[in-house]
Amino acid sequence: MLENYSKFDLSQYLKNKHMKTSKLIFITFLICGIIVNCSSTQQTVDLEKDNIFDKYKFDNITYNIKDKNVQQLLENHKKETKFKKGESLKTSTFTKERNRIIALIRKHQNPDFSEDKVSFEIDTTLIRNKFSVVTTIQN
Repeated sequence: MLENYSKFDLSQYLKNKHMKTSKLIFITFLICGIIVNCSSTQQTVDLEKDNIFDKYKFDNITYNIKDKNVQQLLENHKKETKFKKGESLKTSTFTKERNRIIALIRKHQNPDFSEDKVSFEIDTTLIRNKFSVVTTIQN
């Protein structure tokens, strides 16, 4: 198929192909740079040291739990949560809530339940100066 191209056509073809490849490489690097930049903004912050989160007040808590028995247990004891509406964002509250959840599950469901199965996701984007918490319990 290449024998049908003149020298000029062939050099033009290669130049265009090189330009397309260069553009593709540039776009790929640009996208990678954006992805890395966006993902690097999710940083761990010392909430007690950095007072930037003092303005955020607790709004609500939801659960992400696959085990229906554990889900029901936590829903039944939801009023005992250590998160109180209007309270500031503090790491100590998360520690107390994790300990409460672990104690409940160990007492009523699984005496060997591990603390690393409990995690929290904080969302400060939904309502201005408020935060919500999604508590995830793994099986």
